Amino acid sequence: MEQIFTSLAPLLLAFGLSTGLIALLIRPAQGWGWVDRPTTRKHHQAPVPLVGGVAMCAAYGLSLGLLPTQPKAYPILLIGLVLLTAVGLYDDLRAVRPSIRFLFQIGAVLLMALGGKIVLGNLGDLFGLGTVTLAGTVAFLFTLFSVVGVINAFNMSDGLDGLAGGLALIATGWLIVLIQMTPGSSMAGDRGALLCLFAVTAGFLCFNLRHPWRQRASVFMGDAGSTMLGFALAWFLVHLSQGPEAVMTPMTAVWILALPLMDTVAVAIRRIRAGHSPFAPDRQHLHHLALSRGLTDGQATALLLVAALMTGAVGVVAYRFSVPEYLQFYVFLLLFSLYYWVTTCVWEERWIAVVPLNPGTVERQEPPPQTASSTSSPLQNQALPSKNDP
Repeated sequence: MEQIFTSLAPLLLAFGLSTGLIALLIRPAQGWGWVDRPTTRKHHQAPVPLVGGVAMCAAYGLSLGLLPTQPKAYPILLIGLVLLTAVGLYDDLRAVRPSIRFLFQIGAVLLMALGGKIVLGNLGDLFGLGTVTLAGTVAFLFTLFSVVGVINAFNMSDGLDGLAGGLALIATGWLIVLIQMTPGSSMAGDRGALLCLFAVTAGFLCFNLRHPWRQRASVFMGDAGSTMLGFALAWFLVHLSQGPEAVMTPMTAVWILALPLMDTVAVAIRRIRAGHSPFAPDRQHLHHLALSRGLTDGQATALLLVAALMTGAVGVVAYRFSVPEYLQFYVFLLLFSLYYWVTTCVWEERWIAVVPLNPGTVERQEPPPQTASSTSSPLQNQALPSKNDP
């Protein structure tokens, strides 16, 4: 009984701190102006407190400090999380240029690679020709690119109530499963840290996820939460896939984050093809696509979380049964190609459907941006909002 309590105590503490801090901060946040106000691009009808990210970061930091065994370089991890949470909160309240956000994200990765010695140098046998290894500056730059990519993938996925938090919860759960699957694993600190992250995220979802007893989120995580969660997951995905004590391969990590990664890359490619910045806002993300097909916010979130659970399961099962990494890699490329083709076709079809021969016959909530050519491709314009969008 004592052993069970010792194992559950950090989990319960993290969950309690997360829910307690959020509950305490909701009312003061409205007085401080820490709220996300409704706009034409957002679904909520009234200001929503932006305290989820700050509460999760504080609860996670306190929980890590109380673990009997801490994960590798956990002070560096905490510094990176606090840095991104602070910048994200400022961005939520005052707006920061993308270049400034990237500088702070790069700073967090520098701490991770140079201070924590966590670098993505082994990519596995991606092509069936032997292990692909990186070293020195190349390994550092690839780590920088990958971690910043994961951070922004989570940031871009935060478009529906419960979606970003649910994706983080699922990814964390699969990492815990992988550690448990590894006999004699010496990563007790990492297991405890992931359990705390799971509990902290679950505490946030109590206020953010829609369900029959909650029609709308009462708290948002904001950029403070999405970038913090993205960095924490990237830290453990890299750490647990490298070195002699690795509990998975790098391709397993890709499968665990397959949905947000595919969505982010696909949207970036479409924006670049249209001559826009890959970071320009639009309505071409997968959750926007789901809403455009008539799903409610709750239905779209549930569908995407089930898809994320399934892709993660593919990676974990493939690792468990030693499916060759190159086969996993090629299947993933095939899946991404199919995903990109289908989603692009759907958006082009939707564009043609909403643009009438006589523009006066269809009510449009948001005109497309002007392009240099009147015969431009549908991809040169942002997708119009559906009737479900604000």
